[in-house]
Amino acid sequence: MNIVDSFKSLGFDHLRHTNYSDFARHVKSLYAQNLGWCLQEQFDELTKNGVLTAGITSSSTDLPDSEMLRVYDSFFKFWIEASAHLISNATFTLEDQKYVAYLDEMDKLAADKALSGAARYDHVFVDEFQDINPLDLALVKAVVQRNRATLTVAGDDDQAIFEWRGATPEYILDPKRYFGMPFTTYTLGVNYRSPTNIVDRSQQLIGNNIRRVDKRIASFTSKRAEITIHKTEGLIDALGFVHSLITTSVEQGSSPSRVAIIGRKRSQIIPYQVYFASKDISFCAAEDLQVFLSKAFDHILGLLLIKTNATVRRSVSQVVDDILRMCDLAKRFKLSKSDKIDVRSHLQRSRPRRLTDAIDALAGYRGKLKGPNENGITSIYMSEAIRDFVGSESVSDALFSLSRKFEGLQFDLGKAEEDIFYTDPPFLQLADYASSYGDDYDQFVDDIERAKEQLVYVPPFEDEPSVIGAKDLWQRPLHLMTALRAKGKEFDIVVLLDVIEGIWPNKYAKTQAQLEAERRVFYVAFTRARKKVVMLLSDRFGKLDAVASPYIEELGLSV
Repeated sequence: MNIVDSFKSLGFDHLRHTNYSDFARHVKSLYAQNLGWCLQEQFDELTKNGVLTAGITSSSTDLPDSEMLRVYDSFFKFWIEASAHLISNATFTLEDQKYVAYLDEMDKLAADKALSGAARYDHVFVDEFQDINPLDLALVKAVVQRNRATLTVAGDDDQAIFEWRGATPEYILDPKRYFGMPFTTYTLGVNYRSPTNIVDRSQQLIGNNIRRVDKRIASFTSKRAEITIHKTEGLIDALGFVHSLITTSVEQGSSPSRVAIIGRKRSQIIPYQVYFASKDISFCAAEDLQVFLSKAFDHILGLLLIKTNATVRRSVSQVVDDILRMCDLAKRFKLSKSDKIDVRSHLQRSRPRRLTDAIDALAGYRGKLKGPNENGITSIYMSEAIRDFVGSESVSDALFSLSRKFEGLQFDLGKAEEDIFYTDPPFLQLADYASSYGDDYDQFVDDIERAKEQLVYVPPFEDEPSVIGAKDLWQRPLHLMTALRAKGKEFDIVVLLDVIEGIWPNKYAKTQAQLEAERRVFYVAFTRARKKVVMLLSDRFGKLDAVASPYIEELGLSV
């Protein structure tokens, strides 16, 4: 369903792209809009799910005809039928709210049913136009045409950061090309939010992008923000520094509700949630950061508790239940009902009283297990994965083991639709943070539980009275978020995490368009600050050779 929806977001139309020529024409238009990478992501998912028998090979600007035909035959013809079937059965996703509205507008246009009188819109205004995707564009065009309306679009191409959902700044950069009508451009040259040096340095940064509208932006205020770069020796040092920064801001009378901790990836922010919870500091995190509330994370906590009892003598039923819970996560999908019955029966016959005994018994199982299990290949794999985890000497080692050995807890875009954990499992970050716990599993689990309690309550963002006591200040939230969530918000203090190569920009950004997109994301994060920006240069995961992000130099700063 995610891939089906993605094709709708990319502007494919199951009623009008009904043959290979129509399909190929639209694919080529997407590549011309710098959206080829977005198509490639869908091709990769089709390959991962077995729809395409081999991966699609393309460049950033073109998809060979032979590869295009493979996608058309293997998936797109099915997509046409699936889209029609879903609509006929009134099965709607969120994306269908736009898609079906677009189809309705197009059908009425084709029938020459233009609107008039009170039902007609004279003018259409679209805000945040830099963030629309091909489906959004098609819907706006259809509405404008059917109403014979004039059109105004507003937005900032430098803040186009939603490429991940198929959006592209191409439409706001050249609206005449996509609407077929003349446009007059007005530049709003005054920034009413940011201090003058934030505006000046951010303009110097974003000026490195080639594909943009050149602007001359000035700050409304003459105030200057404090901009600092702080190098830390690992995550624990970074956590301590941020903690002291927040403590100082409270002592000086600033509210921590005006402090934002911003990362490029959500996994960067996970350790900060645990750390602040352990220090009894309230925080607020957006929905995309609430990994601790996921079912997958409940499984992890359960596994850690099981591990603490690995050598304890217990009842056979307790030991068997625990080993089966781990079997459910050792492979991508949990055991089938019949497999579980057979494995349970085998384990019970061996009468294990300790988890280590049950692992040995599992290795000797030769019945069906996720298939034929020839020569016990699957049962041996599961037993070795569990043995590696159970044998971990520290909390950090245990988390590393889960990330390497347990397929059921690894990145999975399909599972991510229902459980946000699978979008970006934060094992490396948590393992790095957990190094301070040694083998104290109980304290680690307790701190995670405290972080979960923080996430259950999401306080409002509204401004509150400025005169409050220090005790009350600690009860008000910090704001933890990714750069994508920071857009449209502003804070007194902004802390940018891990401003190093591979994070800012993301290491997967290779093409010119992708690198410019990454620069826009950093631009948005940097310009959230009203009084102070702190950029952390953290050596993560024991890597002492971390290189500062090129964005620091582009800001006109030096390390």
